[in-house]
Amino acid sequence: MSYPCIKINLTKVKKNIKLINDRCVQSGISVVGVSKCVLGDEKIAEAFKSKGIDIIGDSRLDNLKKLKEKFGPKQKLLLLRTPMISEIEEMVGFCYASMNTQEKTVSKISQICSNRNMTHNIMIMVETDDRREGLLAREVLSFAGYVISDCPAVNIWGIGTNARCISKRKPSEASIGILLKLKAQIENKFSIQIPIVSGGNSSVMSLIESGKMPVGINQVRIGEAILLGHETSDYRPIDGACRDAFTLDAEIIEVKRKNGKIYKIIAGLGLQDVSFKDLQLLSGGLKFADQSSDHTVLSVGSDLIFEVGDIISFQPNYFGLLSCMTSPFVKKIYIK
Repeated sequence: MSYPCIKINLTKVKKNIKLINDRCVQSGISVVGVSKCVLGDEKIAEAFKSKGIDIIGDSRLDNLKKLKEKFGPKQKLLLLRTPMISEIEEMVGFCYASMNTQEKTVSKISQICSNRNMTHNIMIMVETDDRREGLLAREVLSFAGYVISDCPAVNIWGIGTNARCISKRKPSEASIGILLKLKAQIENKFSIQIPIVSGGNSSVMSLIESGKMPVGINQVRIGEAILLGHETSDYRPIDGACRDAFTLDAEIIEVKRKNGKIYKIIAGLGLQDVSFKDLQLLSGGLKFADQSSDHTVLSVGSDLIFEVGDIISFQPNYFGLLSCMTSPFVKKIYIK
């Protein structure tokens, strides 16, 4: 086996998918399986599909293109951020829908789709909690009117929001409920139907589990809760979910001794792979000391014995997993 490697337990991933998808479906909510943390991994995308998730979302066109080639033209794919003008030409060719907030961008989408005699679905994103992408609530009606009147090749498929991606504010019933009010205003003013109201990401799992998600929210986009088994509002474990579906292993390449005792070890793992700040040690008696581009230095507790070639294990958090899955130097090992 080559190191460092991230071990992916597909059985545990599938268990989490089924658990979370079932709970959402019971509340009348469909799940978009988010693959951006795992580089659009095909095996994890297959796990989404095997447990009843129909739409896969990602923020990178390369990942979505790979999934379209894997699953064929009928696979529904959602671009999870406003497309760059430079990528619209390619995006409309294989994405079922994209998130949007800019008139210039939507106009370009409509222009390209009109030239191809096709249409494209958009989700209007609303800023409610996160200080990231999204229109302010007071801007939504005007934006929707522009899309309807000036962008004939664009369909308003949904309206959505984000929380807890940048801001520390937690999603609330009130903040998510804004989407339902805006949906009603758009539908009443322009006599259209908006089928999707996307209430957020893994940070809303607590609201779903407690039955507090506002009635009318019918979609969520879930990645971290499935992959790591916790919601992201308070990082509380989800009852019944596996939190250890991913384990990172690294090999010891140097052992340092003082007076015959080991006091430090160095692993063949560096910032090119993952920051130690995004890892939790699974081996007792060790502490992170420092890290460079290629080395991770660990302090060793008294009387512990390590040899060059030994393997030490870590559990990544979300950003650690993102780094491991996107680094070409971390091998991916699937465990069934």
